[in-house]
Amino acid sequence: MRASRSIVLACAVAAAIVPASLAGATTQSHSAARPAPASAGKLTQGPIHYFWPRNHVAVQNKTASASSVDTSNDLVYGGGASTGTVSTQPAVYIVFWGSQWSQADPYAKYLQDFLSGLYTTGDNWTTVADQYCEGVSTGATSCPTGATHVGSPSGSLVKGVWWDNALPAVPYTSGVLNFPTTDAMASEAVAAAAHFHNTAAGSNTNTQYVIALPPHAIAPGEGYYCAYHSSVSSNYGDVAYTNLPYLTENVIGSMCGENIVNNDSRGMYDGVSIVEGHEFMETITDMRPRTGWADASGQENGDKCAWITSGPGAMANINTTTGRFAVQSTWSNSLNGGSGGCAIS
Repeated sequence: MRASRSIVLACAVAAAIVPASLAGATTQSHSAARPAPASAGKLTQGPIHYFWPRNHVAVQNKTASASSVDTSNDLVYGGGASTGTVSTQPAVYIVFWGSQWSQADPYAKYLQDFLSGLYTTGDNWTTVADQYCEGVSTGATSCPTGATHVGSPSGSLVKGVWWDNALPAVPYTSGVLNFPTTDAMASEAVAAAAHFHNTAAGSNTNTQYVIALPPHAIAPGEGYYCAYHSSVSSNYGDVAYTNLPYLTENVIGSMCGENIVNNDSRGMYDGVSIVEGHEFMETITDMRPRTGWADASGQENGDKCAWITSGPGAMANINTTTGRFAVQSTWSNSLNGGSGGCAIS
């Protein structure tokens, strides 16, 4: 495992240091990326929380019996503010970033259908997050009835879709390789907030922006991770976003869930809903890492249940009004009589 991880990281370093090796429009300089609007003010990158590929994490699938309650493996509250730490009324904006996208790409339709189907008939998967809340004591492992909990959207979860095709997407990141800049996906998320007129801080409290990278646009470190979520502070408030690579391309597909649940024509997109679902569930329970819910080692609700293929908490399909989608389980503190475990619904 250690050797393969090093190889992937070496490839990521090469991609970052030698951008001319990338094909087509992605060879342009960082200045080709869309800058955040001047009205957003100074951007400050928040902590980045990564989702590691298969076989790169040790899954903590704890199944202690109800008669032996042990909360040492629970998610605990990180002490965030009483508003904006979890998403009490989730709202998602999808940004298909870059002129490399085709609106006819079935990948794009799959991603839109998956997110639009959440909180519709047949989806009990998102309800696992409802037990978590904000504004409780730091280190709390449960929420009183009167606390402000993770909630449901008002109407459809997806509030808007933006095909930002004015320029090629040129992703770069300040994360894995510690580039001294705000990452390009953060700038794109702030630009999206302006595009959707979410320029008041309150309009971004429960909002997340999914920055979907196009084919052949490789961010430094991609492959070392499947995706990540973060936030960036601005005059528009703290803007939460996900960096979602194109997950059916090259080696990242096999490492990040392709065909892991389904072996039919939809199976190639399994990783799209598994990875984006992972990031969505982590964002609504920890909007601004690491102020919300994570365990003592820093793992969030998706990390603790990642890539389980059999037994309790195994990845499976959910069926919503928009179709069938592969998802992973997420951590429930309340499962197994309070000892916790991975729950699919």
